[in-house]
Amino acid sequence: MPHTALIDLVSVEWSRQAVASRLASGSGPSSQALSVGPVIRFLRFALRGTMVGVQTDGRNPFQTAKRLARAGRIDELRACAGTGDMHAARQLAIWLSRADRLDELRDRMAVGDQFARRAYSDWLVRHRHIPEGVDVLRPLATLGVPGAQQRLARLLAGLGHPEQAMAVLAQAPPDSLDRRQMASWLDARGLIDRSSGRAGVRREYLDALRRKVAAGDVDARLQLSWIVLLRWHSFEPRLDDAAALLADIGRSDWLHERLVHESRGWWRGEFRAAAIDVLASAEVKTYHRTRAALLMMQNQRNAAISQLRSLSTEGDQSAQQDLTRILDAEQPQQEIKVGDHPNPVHVWGIVFSPDGTALAAWGGCMSGSVQAVVWDTASGAQRYVQNLSGRWPRSVTFRPDGTLDELPGGHSGRLATAPDGSVRAVRAGGRLRLHSTITDAVIREIPAPAGRTMAFHPDSTVLATSSDTTGVHLWHTATGILTRSIATPAQALAFSPDGTTLATSDLFEGAIRLWSLTR
Repeated sequence: MPHTALIDLVSVEWSRQAVASRLASGSGPSSQALSVGPVIRFLRFALRGTMVGVQTDGRNPFQTAKRLARAGRIDELRACAGTGDMHAARQLAIWLSRADRLDELRDRMAVGDQFARRAYSDWLVRHRHIPEGVDVLRPLATLGVPGAQQRLARLLAGLGHPEQAMAVLAQAPPDSLDRRQMASWLDARGLIDRSSGRAGVRREYLDALRRKVAAGDVDARLQLSWIVLLRWHSFEPRLDDAAALLADIGRSDWLHERLVHESRGWWRGEFRAAAIDVLASAEVKTYHRTRAALLMMQNQRNAAISQLRSLSTEGDQSAQQDLTRILDAEQPQQEIKVGDHPNPVHVWGIVFSPDGTALAAWGGCMSGSVQAVVWDTASGAQRYVQNLSGRWPRSVTFRPDGTLDELPGGHSGRLATAPDGSVRAVRAGGRLRLHSTITDAVIREIPAPAGRTMAFHPDSTVLATSSDTTGVHLWHTATGILTRSIATPAQALAFSPDGTTLATSDLFEGAIRLWSLTR
């Protein structure tokens, strides 16, 4: 009998017996019924290894780990995890959790396996042991493990501790879901007033928070800061109302950073212009630093510098640091404003033409279609727009006539192969591993910050990586030495064919920047 049929037969028989047990007892689920799920899951994992042939893929440890887990080849998965393979460790923890192998999960957690801790916390929550799940997860949130703060905040809010949830979420990197979470928590407590047609917090709650802030309540100050963010980035922004609360809050570097983050995006140009005007008359001058950041986003560099100089002469050290960073920042040799295109593209990737005179940027449009826009690299002028048929093209290439061909398969920043075919770069957590394409052995590890994408220089001697926080880094592949850093955000990278120029794409500012490599 095929294994899949055996599983289905066992499932049906146990389900039939479980229903019969319930009817006979006239009560809730029997112990027999409760045990069906884990047993079925165990059978699926145990038998899957004999049903699925796995081809390990050294080029992509993530896919290799998933295939081993799906096939039930757990001993091999353990071996990979033992060598420091983070993808294997994560898939192993998930498998142990789903198979209810809790003893091994706890043992791995005890020796510092963060994936095991997260998986065990998830198991506890799934089985309605939420307070225990919170306790298990909290150390990961304290360490700043990605996603742990958001998960912990949701669990605390579900347990009826929204103030604690807000404090935890404030420690997490900014995320677009934060405001939605906050609004839903306030709504669940009946603190959202919808009577006026413009949803906002109830006046009595807001007044109580302001009184507590005036009395020095730190928790209330944080809650009031979250309300400012809700007003700042609501469906209908309430900038005047948001600015009116800044005097109550006073100086807050955290709120400044969040306000700047919530104002990013070339599509928010009109909002930023309005916010600049509102902040110009704000009572708290420290938020003129926020205004300077918005001016920079609006390409008003001189006005931003003037604002920061004014603040620094009054002793604002943070403004002085911002000013120094702006004045010292390297300037690109060319900037192409993709966001100014009549139908702007959310850039997923960029590529030079073989002669280096054109640059194609492709990605999703506001209309939902996928387009490529071709630019002249010397002048920055747009040459033409081409609609793409694929939903997620991996890349595009130039035909001899200058038009584009699509390469299907989905774009990924996890892998890159050197042009000479000798080396393959694989992203593994916070490091890069360079593999020989002949033996697949790891040649070198590079401590590159976790980021979005990477690209090889045409001569294969340099690897460029991008990070959301630290910019673009150029690494010498033979030695692993960092040779240059460029302080610019980049969601896509491309070298010109002659290797003299690096193109970077800034999604939020809607700009492609060209950097000279010949200095």
